[in-house]
Amino acid sequence: MNSYFLSILAINIGIAVFGIFALRHIQGLTYGVNPIDELSKKDNYAFGLSFAGGVFAFSLILAAAVTGDPAAVIWMEATNIGMYAVLGLVLLKVGNMVFDRLIFDRFSVKAEVLKQNLGAGIVQMANFVALGIIISGAIHWVESETYNGLLIVVFSFVAAQVTLLIVTRIRARIYMSRHNNLRLQDAIVAGNYALAVRYSGHLVAAAIAISSVGAVIPYLSDAPWLSACFWFAGGLAATLVVTLVSGLARKIILSGINVVEEVDEQKNYGVAAVEAMIFIAMATIIEPVLLVADSLL
Repeated sequence: MNSYFLSILAINIGIAVFGIFALRHIQGLTYGVNPIDELSKKDNYAFGLSFAGGVFAFSLILAAAVTGDPAAVIWMEATNIGMYAVLGLVLLKVGNMVFDRLIFDRFSVKAEVLKQNLGAGIVQMANFVALGIIISGAIHWVESETYNGLLIVVFSFVAAQVTLLIVTRIRARIYMSRHNNLRLQDAIVAGNYALAVRYSGHLVAAAIAISSVGAVIPYLSDAPWLSACFWFAGGLAATLVVTLVSGLARKIILSGINVVEEVDEQKNYGVAAVEAMIFIAMATIIEPVLLVADSLL
């Protein structure tokens, strides 16, 4: 283990710790609170869930950035990793704002987290995790530490927000059809945290599906924007497939259980968690299936 390797290890760990420390303060500034008070004095579990999701998402982004061969010069390696760390923090912040103002637009997620609404904390944690999966997947896909690569990652992030919005509207439409036009978001803010668990599973599954298409859609350095458009179209298609397949799988796996009654009415967390994991399980097998199909074509 030479000194250069130890230096690279120290740089990566240092950036990770500093980035998470910065994320804590960004969360505090976003909510206009002292994060230490929220976590330890007020015992705000919703805030803790939100922050935990952000920490996990940032770790995924940083892990993607450090993958591959290190730069020949230490300062260049530090610059490259630092660049992606800053980009990750910025995109997580922007993604949080988009989620609060556009995707979950029926109420202020931020305000509900401060009210210690666990449903808001759960869905925001899921949003952060989904963002981390998508951004890290885009970084792996691009495999370029150039400014052009950064732009493609940003484009992929924006495109993914559209897909997550579609997933949210699909879940809302399903809930409305089952409950005489009542709103999913209203039910979550009113205290049905089981709905938040199921929705979170669908959101994370969509992120996995979006990220998985990079395994079969090549990134063309001479046509990056065209590649990004194909990546977006493939991610949207994969998300819709996961949604349909998960629905069918749920009918088989949970046959004999009235999931509408259990989750929507009785707030059964156990059934909701199983539904969430069914979504994630179906999304997880998408990438190997795509790889097999690609090898056969």
